[in-house]
Order: sequence, then structure tokens, then C-alpha cells
Amino acid sequence: MNNYVQHIGLTAWRKKSALLIAIGLLSVIIFGLQFTRLNDKPTLKEDAENPHVLAESLVQNSNVKFLDSNLKLTTVKAVSELNFEDLSNLEQPSRDEISRKRIDALEAERQLGIPYVNLNANNPYIPKKRIVHLDLKGAPPLISFFKKFFPLIRNMGATGILLEYEDMFPYSGILKNISARNSFTREQVEEILQLAEKSQLEVIPLIQTFGHVEFALKHPEWAKLREVEGSPQALCPNRNGSIDFIKEMVNQMGECDVCRLELHETIFLKHVQNVAKHIHERFPKLRLIIWDDMLRHLSQQSMLEVNLGDIVEPMVWVYAEDIYRFVQPPVWDKYEIIFKTAWAASAFKGAFGETLFVPDARRHLENNLMWLEVMSQQDRNFKRGFEGITLTGWQRYDHFAVLCELLPAGTPSLALSLLATTHGYFNSSLKHKFLSGLSCPQHNSVRNQPFINLDADPFLWDKLGRCMFPGSPFFRLTYRLHTMENEVEEYLKSTKKHKGWMTDYNVRHNYSLPLRVDELTGDLPRIYHGTTSLVRSAIDAMIDIFDNYTVNEWIEQKIYPYIIQLENIQNQSIALKSVNHWPARPLPPLKDLQRLGVPIASN
Repeated sequence: MNNYVQHIGLTAWRKKSALLIAIGLLSVIIFGLQFTRLNDKPTLKEDAENPHVLAESLVQNSNVKFLDSNLKLTTVKAVSELNFEDLSNLEQPSRDEISRKRIDALEAERQLGIPYVNLNANNPYIPKKRIVHLDLKGAPPLISFFKKFFPLIRNMGATGILLEYEDMFPYSGILKNISARNSFTREQVEEILQLAEKSQLEVIPLIQTFGHVEFALKHPEWAKLREVEGSPQALCPNRNGSIDFIKEMVNQMGECDVCRLELHETIFLKHVQNVAKHIHERFPKLRLIIWDDMLRHLSQQSMLEVNLGDIVEPMVWVYAEDIYRFVQPPVWDKYEIIFKTAWAASAFKGAFGETLFVPDARRHLENNLMWLEVMSQQDRNFKRGFEGITLTGWQRYDHFAVLCELLPAGTPSLALSLLATTHGYFNSSLKHKFLSGLSCPQHNSVRNQPFINLDADPFLWDKLGRCMFPGSPFFRLTYRLHTMENEVEEYLKSTKKHKGWMTDYNVRHNYSLPLRVDELTGDLPRIYHGTTSLVRSAIDAMIDIFDNYTVNEWIEQKIYPYIIQLENIQNQSIALKSVNHWPARPLPPLKDLQRLGVPIASN
């Protein structure tokens, strides 16, 4: 055994160099592995960013202390005793997830299509009063509609209503004839006022005392008060009986020859003084508001001389997006000197086209947002600041104009702009208030899909098509009307202009090819049926909102003209196809061309 050990020792001594090298290499390898393990241990900062590693480090520490709600230091069981369900609460979203959510939120806001206006997001300007204008001269809703409508606008932030009765007021005595045949009764007016009071809505009556008095001056007994003999639009304040006429209206609720004797602004200001004096004598506590458009071009001195700022408050109205283009800084400077306060007037419908039947909600929202910006800038310049904003909603441009957008068709636009003026902004945070206020379904909305898209859907047909707000069936009907209009107009254009067999020339000369006429009228029965069925749908959608006069007028203006044009094409096609023999060309010239100086050819 000793010999064996000696042999191994002798061999090791002989190979000592190789053995030392092997031991050295092994030491380096072991040290390197240990160094790698030390570097793999996460730092405290990395632990905080990785909830799983943080949990493991907590498990290894049995002396963790927590503070209770009373801020007393309390020893709790070691984290090693906690189960992993307890540790799951420590998990935080990753940076990528946070970034992704932030990008999704910004994209969702962009997809709403809200017009950009430079508003103060940290301190939004909110008008003290938000008044909704109701134009009753256009298409007065039934009382039953107001019962549902007033709570809706109150819930959206309205504080009052501006009632424009015009000829819908039940005048009596010498004014009896200026009331419409379907005007409200006194009992109905009282009920409207009671409903407004029940919804805590302030009522401001709008009485035309200078312009837009067509509803009265069109009658022969009041024609003598016209400013221009052939136009019933405005009265001349200097005509005998003008102030008595205005007084009578109030009590119940420049170009004329005489007026040329005085400066126009003097006449106007004197008229305002007289009307205001009478109203204050009868109703001392009333505050009088006047449309500002007649004031914009009056001199500052003339308004100061009559103390205009002590008797009226101006309502500055602009319905377009660029407020300062129509009311420029010098006008604001003048108003701030004369008046202690002012009102703003925007629009939620009835501003962008006399024959429209549904408002562009995006344009109206931009108008209201721009007003918020202007009001925030000008508010401090008035002693009492701005009193509020009125969201106007005309249903006719004047007494003689056809109907434009009716109230139910403009309700979504009103809700949008009313919420914006109530909160000082509009964004996705108002989604629930907007959709619930309009009784819209929300449970099945797609994740990250915008609840409105004003760029692609400015009329809100797509997003609000299933809502059940008061008048919503009529709102949906406007989409069908829009679709029908496009189809009929495209068909008429194709048949009467683009194709060469049913033009007015063909019809006048009864000269066409029957085969081609058949081709052109192939879709006519289907289009005609769709148009006439829309009439029945309109009746169903309107009968619970308006009286029969309004239903008849709206259908005659919006649908009936297309029915007549389609029926004309049908009759013309029958006449063109009834011909079996045709004359040789050239066809006989149209004799009516002679009055235009066109020489008539003769054989």
C-alpha cells in the first residue's frame, strides 16, 4: 500500500506543472460562475419594476412591517406565510401596457371628431345660465311633448327656456287676428309655463318689437305700420300707432317716409326707450334683453346719451364658428363701456340652411365651444361678467320661410352642445351623461369604439339610431328621408339629364325610343313605392309630437315634391311609349324661342 502511495506521489511530482494548471483553471471557472450568480440578483429598483421578483424578495424577509389605517406600527405575519392570492394585489401594469392604454385613450378622443378649440382644460369656463330657445312659430310641439322634453334639457344642464310665441300666442281684442288658427289657448300657455316651472326652468318670453313682425304686419289692419310699404318685415317706430301696437302685445304677453326725417339710430334708440319704459312701468322687476345686431353699428356716444346700459342687456348672437369675424374687438370694447353685463347666443339648429331637415351637430358644437372661448376672454371686461348663453333653435328663418330642422331632429345636437356649455368642454368623460340623457343603449358598446364620430357621422344617425329620447322616431325618419332624397335625385338626374331619351326635349316633342324609355323606368316603381311609404312613416313619427297642420306642411315641403316628379316621369314615359310612328327630322322648332330672338327655320 505504501509503495502504491509513493508511486502516485512520485507521478504527481513529475506532472506537477500540468496539475497546477488544471487546479488554476478550475478555480477560475468556479469564481466566474459565482460572479454570474451575484450579478443575476436584482437590484431594489429592478424589484420595484418587476412585481414577481419583488414578491420573492418579500417572501425571503420575515421582518416586514406595515402601517395600519391609524398609522400605528404593527407587526404582521411574515410575508412567507401569505399565499399567492395575497401577492397578486402587488402586480402593476407594465410600462408597455400603460403606454398602450394611453395611446388607445388618445385615439378614442380623436375618433370622437370633437372640433379643437383652445379651451382651458384645468379651469373650464361655464356660463352661469344656459337657455334653450324654442321657436314656436315654426312647428309648435304638443303639450305632451314638452312634458318629456323639459326634464331632458334640465338633466342636460339647461337653466331656462327662451319662448318665441310669435303668432302662436292667443292674442285677444284688437290683436285677435294676428294669432294663427292653430295657436295655443291661454290654458295651454299656462300649462307650458307650469311644466317649465316643474322642471326648474326659467322662462324668458321673446317678443319682436322692431323687426320680424311679419306675422302682424301682413294683415291689412296693421299694414299702415310697415317701415317699407311693400314689405311686412319691420315696423316704423314713428308711425302713429306703432308704440300702441307694441304696448298691446307686451300687455298681453329708417326707410319709411316718416322715418327719413330723423337719423336711423336715433329712431331705433328712441323706440327701445319707449318700449323699455312701458315694460318697466307694467313689470318693474323684469330685466330686458335685446338682440345686439342693431347695436353693432351704432355709435358709442348715442347709446351713452340714452343710458342704454341701464335699461337693456344685449344678447350677442353669432351662429358661425368664427365669432370674432362677426363681432370684432372694437364692438366688444364698445359693449364693455356701455353695458354692465351681456348674453351670448349660439345655435344648436336652424342656422346653416333654410331647407335643412337635420342639423350638422359637429358645426353647432364648434360654434358653442368657440363661444365658450370668447366668453372666457371677454367675461372679465364686463362689470358683472356674462349672464349666460342661449342656444337658439330656429324652425323657420322668418314668418314666410319654409320649415327647417324641427325640434326632435335637433335634440341630439342640442344635447351635445348643452352638455358642452354646462361643463365647459365635451369629451369622452361625458359619454354616460350624453347617452343616458338620450335614453341610448350602452351595454353592448364595442371596446375602444367611440360613442360618437362627428367626422364621419355629423348628423349622429349612426351612433344614436337606437336611442329612445322624446321624438326619436322622427329623428330616425330624417335618415330615411336623406337616403330617399339621394336616391330620387340621382334617379332624376340620370333619367332627365344624363341619359338622352327622356330629357325635356324628348318630352316636348314626344320623340323617343320606347325600348330605351322602358330601360329608364325599370326602377321607377320601386323608388316610387319607397317614397310614398315614407309619407306613412312620417305620419306615424309626427302624430304624437305635432298637430295635423304641421304634419301636413312638413310632408308637403319635404316629400311631396319628389312624389310629383316621379309621377311626372311615369306619365311622360306612357306618352313617349304610345307613339308608333315618328316624323322625319328635323323636328319642328319650338315657337317660344322666337321671343328670345332665335330665328325660326322654315322649309
